Amino acid sequence: MRRKPLNTTSRSKLTKYAKPLANLAVLLAESGSRLERRYWKKRLFAMLAPILEGRSDTTLNQTLEYLYGTHYKAYDELAFAIENTVESPNLGESEDLLLLAVPILAWSTYNIPSGKIEESLVAEFTQLIKSHVLSEHSHLVLTNMLFSPDQLPESYTAAAELARQLGQAALDRVLVRIDTENLPETQSFLSDVRYLIGVIAVPTGQPAFKWQEEQSNGSLLSKEDVLDKWRTMGSQALQKLMPGCLLELLLPNGLYNACREAEKEARAYSVRASAAFLESALDVPVKDIHASVGAFVERGEIEEYRIGFSIEDSPEIVHGVVWPLIGEEYGNEPDPVYEKDIQSEPDNPVIRSKIEALLKDVGIRHIAVLEERFPLEYCEDCGSPLYPNPEGELMHAELPEDSELPGAHLH
Repeated sequence: MRRKPLNTTSRSKLTKYAKPLANLAVLLAESGSRLERRYWKKRLFAMLAPILEGRSDTTLNQTLEYLYGTHYKAYDELAFAIENTVESPNLGESEDLLLLAVPILAWSTYNIPSGKIEESLVAEFTQLIKSHVLSEHSHLVLTNMLFSPDQLPESYTAAAELARQLGQAALDRVLVRIDTENLPETQSFLSDVRYLIGVIAVPTGQPAFKWQEEQSNGSLLSKEDVLDKWRTMGSQALQKLMPGCLLELLLPNGLYNACREAEKEARAYSVRASAAFLESALDVPVKDIHASVGAFVERGEIEEYRIGFSIEDSPEIVHGVVWPLIGEEYGNEPDPVYEKDIQSEPDNPVIRSKIEALLKDVGIRHIAVLEERFPLEYCEDCGSPLYPNPEGELMHAELPEDSELPGAHLH
């Protein structure tokens, strides 16, 4: 769900189908007035709808790759327009639709659940979300599935097809049931994200969320107020679905925004979960845990930071956390604080400082921020990321043999 193309090498030529799409995105990005912007946006959205219905992502991906390297503002406009078109299919004349994601952060030494949800729980979650997150005008249809990140739609066209399917069900006021048999298997991690997925149908012009509704005194609830209420009321119900997990609920929203926010929040959540886990599993105080932070680069650009955890003076890595860069963090525009461009400067001081501050906040005192830039290397046997130790060596994360951890998967 990151707003960045998977491959940025094909920037020289556009197909006859991609070229007009790129031109419209540039014209929108360079608009000089609201009137002009509205005109180009309408044209762009009209062009995107049949492309998404055609179930081929080639044109979309090629255009995004081209604009990412040639006109970043137009790239961002196009990515935003694609996401909006995917999430809100134009199916009804009197109701607007939104593909909704409800993110849940979780950690457990056992497998974090995913998959089919019982009918009674689907009904309970639907009512809770409607009562505490959505406006009184919104109708919600939830799927009977707890999605892992591996099971979310991989492409724009797949997401658009899901939005159309759920959207029609919301308009018809019927339930939708997902065939869970053909979905990918869920990878197992100590800390991960799960999603409830559904569609909101709301009368055109009416608010969709609680924070958009005016209260009796004319004021608006803040998103923080809505989130606090949702966490209080939703956590208890979700514990029935995810027993043995420590949970943190995030604010439901449109699919792409919710997933990006979940990816961002999951990084800090994973660091906190790792510190608590290692303290308990290895019976060591947090102050004796060492953290080594390294930047990992592909094609000259930082893709992610990796944090390797070791104990006291041992060089062995007992656990690791990947901190991917998301969206604007890739740094195609100069950093507003440091005024550095990541493409020319081999570091991101804002992200690095955030990781250091978080490690200190959880009680880790021994932090090595490595100057070396590492390639994106993985274990040849199991495909797990390799993590840096304090000496800058890339290592597999392995718990000591005497640790007693039933069913824990740590990388």
